[in-house]
Amino acid sequence: MRKFFMYFFAVTVIAVIFAVPCTATEPADFEEFETEVFFRRVKEVELPIVMYHLVTEKPKYIGKYGISPAELEADLKFLKENKYNTVVMQDLIDFVNSGKQLPDNPVMLTFDDGNASDYHILLSLLQEYDMKAVLAVLGSASDKCTADAEKNPKAKYPNLTWPQIIELHESGHAEIQSHSYDMHKAPLGSSNKRGEDPGAYHARLLSDLQKFQDACATHLNYVPTTFVYPLGAMGKNSREVLEELGMVASISCQEGLNVIRQGDKDCLFKLLRTNRPSGRSIGDVLKSINVAK
Repeated sequence: MRKFFMYFFAVTVIAVIFAVPCTATEPADFEEFETEVFFRRVKEVELPIVMYHLVTEKPKYIGKYGISPAELEADLKFLKENKYNTVVMQDLIDFVNSGKQLPDNPVMLTFDDGNASDYHILLSLLQEYDMKAVLAVLGSASDKCTADAEKNPKAKYPNLTWPQIIELHESGHAEIQSHSYDMHKAPLGSSNKRGEDPGAYHARLLSDLQKFQDACATHLNYVPTTFVYPLGAMGKNSREVLEELGMVASISCQEGLNVIRQGDKDCLFKLLRTNRPSGRSIGDVLKSINVAK
C-alpha cells in the first residue's frame, strides 16, 4: 500500500509540473536573448569607396580617369577572391537609419558621369561577379543621347540613354544616383559662383537637381537618395538643398576612409572616396586608404 501511495504521489507531482504553463518564463528568456544579440550587433563600419569614370579600350582615354575592361575585371576578381562585398547607398542608409547589418568587408564602387561603358562593359561584369555599383548619372547628357539615339539608333553615343539606364536600374546590380542635371562644368561644378547671392545659389542648385529627380521619377519610378558632387565641387549650404529634395546623403571627391555609424545621419554626407587610375590595382588603392586612416 505504501508503494502505491508513493507511486501515486510521484505521478501527481510530475503531472502538476507539466501542467504549469511555461508562458510566464518564456518571454523573459526570449527578451534576454534578443537583448544579448542586439548588443553584439555591429554599430560602426569602416567603408572604402573607390571612384571610377570611363571604362574603354581606346588607349587615348586610358589614364587618370579611364581604365581598360581588363583592369576593371581584375579589380572585381581581386574583390571576389579577397572576400570583399560590394554595397550601394541604400545599404548604408538602411544601416544608419534602420540598423540593417552590412556584410563583412564592405566596399563601394562608384562610376561617375553616366558613360555608355557603364551599360556596354560594366553591367555584364557586375552580373558575372555578382556585384553592385553606384552610377552617378548626368541628366542632360542622357537626355541628349536619348534624343540622338531615337533619330539614329545604330550609332554609338558617349553617355547612357534612358532605356539603358532603365535596364541598369532593373538589373539589381546598379544603383542610380544624381550627378546633377547639367552642372558638370569646370571649374564650378555645383558650387557657388564668386559673389553669388546665397538665395540665388540655392534656387539655381535646387532647380537643376529637381530636374534630374523628376526625370528619374518619370523614367525609373525611383528618386535618387544621394548627390554625387560634379568635379567634387561642394557649394556652401548645398546640403540644405539636398535635404529639401529629400536626399539623405552625398559623395565627395575627397580621399579617405569612411566610418559609417548607426543612428548618425551626418556620416552619410560628404562621403570620401579614392580615384582608381589606370596602372594602379584596386588592391593598391584599398591599401592606401587603410594606411591613411
